[in-house]
Amino acid sequence: MSIAVVDTSIFLLFFEKRFDAIEHLDEDLDEKVICATTDSVMRELHTHITERIRGDVVKKYLERIYEKCKIYTLSEDYEKEDADQDLIRLASIYRGYIATLDKDLKKIAKEDGIKLIIYRESKNMLEIE
Repeated sequence: MSIAVVDTSIFLLFFEKRFDAIEHLDEDLDEKVICATTDSVMRELHTHITERIRGDVVKKYLERIYEKCKIYTLSEDYEKEDADQDLIRLASIYRGYIATLDKDLKKIAKEDGIKLIIYRESKNMLEIE
């Protein structure tokens, strides 16, 4: 079993396209993966969605992430932390995947030999790249 380190961009698909990445990690991939993310991603997510969306939907999805995904703390200095670097570090430590839409993060992950999980809009599913 592998770990799928999920980036903010993948979680935001829930609000942009009603695509639940947590559910699709279980359904779409041939390999069983454990959902994981970082506290820096959770802070980014809180910032992005609370600025744009209000209500119970946000609260329930955030609760779902906290319930279904392992949240890792990697940075000691919250002022200087970089979510992308935390994701790279976590995926490297566990030799897992990074699930992202971010082109820059994809490039860095590939350079570091980290496997990717991407969202295929045409198929409305996650795939291992």
